[in-house]
Amino acid sequence: METTMNINNDLLAAISRAAVKRGISRSRMIVLILKEVLPDINGPARYGKLICYQERSNPESWHTFHLQVREDDYEFLLDLRKLLKMSVSCILAYAFKRYLKRINTDKNRFKNYVIIKRINAGIIFWTLIWGYPPDIETYLPPYVP
Repeated sequence: METTMNINNDLLAAISRAAVKRGISRSRMIVLILKEVLPDINGPARYGKLICYQERSNPESWHTFHLQVREDDYEFLLDLRKLLKMSVSCILAYAFKRYLKRINTDKNRFKNYVIIKRINAGIIFWTLIWGYPPDIETYLPPYVP
């Protein structure tokens, strides 16, 4: 899938260098950087909070980057935006500064993406799972033939 994001030119140059050093595409590097944010998520952002964007600056210092991602990674990006109430480019800038040194380039990290719907007493529950837990059956709703 293809999506776009606005990235500061300096950040894009640093991402490009990091991707070349690791022998992966810039799109893959961006996704790997964003996945480092997972431990920082304590819960969803406050309900009703507006999406936080990067600070405005000179338009010439920004680049519209066309990001190529797998479908599960695209859904992951949408979830991050929703949970953190930040634009994906804002999350990327934060994550890059904080985590670049320890980026895990394991291609199978959080590869699977599962969404499970449960209904209990008329209330709908959605479970988002980034990765594939060994005990997936415990998350699934009971089978009713």
